[in-house]
Order: sequence, then C-alpha cells, then structure tokens
Amino acid sequence: MLNPLNNDKLKKQQGFTLIEILMAMAISSIVCVSAMSAIPTLFKQTYRTYIQYQIDKDIRQTLINMEKDFRRIGYCSSLNCGEEPLKITSKFLSKGNNSCIIFAYDQDLSGKWEDIKSKSKDSDYFGYRLNNEKLESNRNVRNCDGTRWQSLFDEKLIKVKKLAFDWRENTQLLEMEISLKTELLPNQTFNYRIAVLVRNL
Repeated sequence: MLNPLNNDKLKKQQGFTLIEILMAMAISSIVCVSAMSAIPTLFKQTYRTYIQYQIDKDIRQTLINMEKDFRRIGYCSSLNCGEEPLKITSKFLSKGNNSCIIFAYDQDLSGKWEDIKSKSKDSDYFGYRLNNEKLESNRNVRNCDGTRWQSLFDEKLIKVKKLAFDWRENTQLLEMEISLKTELLPNQTFNYRIAVLVRNL
C-alpha cells in the first residue's frame, strides 16, 4: 500500500533555485579571476625574494673570507717581519677615496713578510681594491695598480658602487663599507659594513 508523501519532506528535499546557482557561479568566477590576477604578482615577489637571497648570500660569503684575511693582518712568527703591513689608499685615477687596501701577514711562518714572489713561494702581501665597479683581489702586490687583479663577483651581475676602508689605530679597528647593486633588482642597493679587530698591529 502506497503512503502519500509528507509535504514537509518534500520541502526538505528541494535543491537550489536557478538564481542561487547563478549567484554561486558568479561568486566562484570572481574568486577565480582574482586568484588568477594575483598569481603573476605572487610569482614576481617570490622571484625577487629568491634573487635577493642569492645575491645577499654570495656577497656575505665573500665578506666573510675578506674578514678572515683582515684578522691576520700583521701576524708575524718572529719578533720583526718587516715594515708596513697595512696600507690604505686608492687605485690611480680611482673615483673612490681609500678604496684599496694592501696588507701582509706571515702565512708561511718564515719569520718575515716575503716581499717578492719567487718560483718556490708567493709573497705575503695581499690586496683588495675597487676598480670600475668591481671588487678585485690580488696577491704578490705592493700597490693598488696593475692588471692581474681578479674580480670577486660576476661583473655582469653585481656592480660595486662604493668601497671604503678606514683604519682606526687607537682602537685597532679596521672598518670597511661597501655598496652594491644588481641589474636583476635595479631599485635595490645592498649595503654592508664590517669592523674587524686587528690584534697584530
């Protein structure tokens, strides 16, 4: 025997109306369009953050290596290794003041700062300088000129805008300031400052 359906049950089983479906579709479309328009911005920000991290990482690693060198300045395994273990100046015709440093330390424990490179050993003099927006290093040098300097960064990627050294003899602090830019982030400048206590001078 068939039982008649209750009207209350019929009401509970009713679905969405056409207007409700259209409204839901419209809202979904708006959400999708908003999400799609946000993806390029999100990708750009992610890319910028990644590039910034990589550039900063490379720069900091180079500065750590330089700082290790600076801490050795003036080290001597004997009572007297020689004269002038530290000189701050600039490359000839350089636009930056105090943008080059020449220093010595007794790397091979010979008891003196080897001044001239020989076939059997290198000299104990090292240098860093600013040259045409490049941070360069060299060994076996006594001045800031010459052509055998090597760039520490990819010169097509990183440009050094400022490099300055300052030796504070009263506190034995060697300070260095450096500013860099990259074409990948044209609106950003990377600024760093390090201060190293030089105990051997």
